[in-house]
Amino acid sequence: MPLTQILMVLGGDPPSEEILKWRIEESDLTIAVDSGWLAFRHDGIFPNILIGDMDSWGGVKTEVPQGVEIIVGDDQNTTDFQKALCFVNSLEKYNKLIILGCLGNRTDHLLGNLMHICNISQMIEVIIDSEKEWICRVTAKTPLVLKGQEGATLSLLPGSPCRGVSSSGLKWEIIEQDFSFDENMSQSNLCSSNEVEISVLSGNLLVFLQK
Repeated sequence: MPLTQILMVLGGDPPSEEILKWRIEESDLTIAVDSGWLAFRHDGIFPNILIGDMDSWGGVKTEVPQGVEIIVGDDQNTTDFQKALCFVNSLEKYNKLIILGCLGNRTDHLLGNLMHICNISQMIEVIIDSEKEWICRVTAKTPLVLKGQEGATLSLLPGSPCRGVSSSGLKWEIIEQDFSFDENMSQSNLCSSNEVEISVLSGNLLVFLQK
């Protein structure tokens, strides 16, 4: 069966059991990235794959069920997230990547992860989910439609230089603007409608939604 959606769980703030189970149910492949294993183990659930250099995963191989594939990568020049992305890029095509456990106390880890996300194929929809915040990478191939979020705070920041950013359904609309690190961006905007659309002609636009 072809892959449609892949779920990765990293070692940041662990997802709630509710979010983890919901995301597992809608995913075709589940991956624990190093200490992301702990979130699965805590909830008595096991991923399809465990990947990383295993320096902080917090378990022993004897506790891993036989059906879980373990992929050890000891290259210290790449992060565990990079190792996981390299692995999924070797698979057949997939359309959507959901990432849990990406947020937490290490700002350097978050910034690094956002940079790596912007290097993923622009054909793939990428979402970071957590208890308090939801982040989506928008490209020319993956425009965003948000439903049922009227009144929510939303920010649009460039993950790389962006051309032709447009929106509908925001309090302060954006019409074919170019965003860059030293120029335009939209921080603390508001959803003024229960249907919000955001698009970009080129680049990686990061949309942050406060739950």
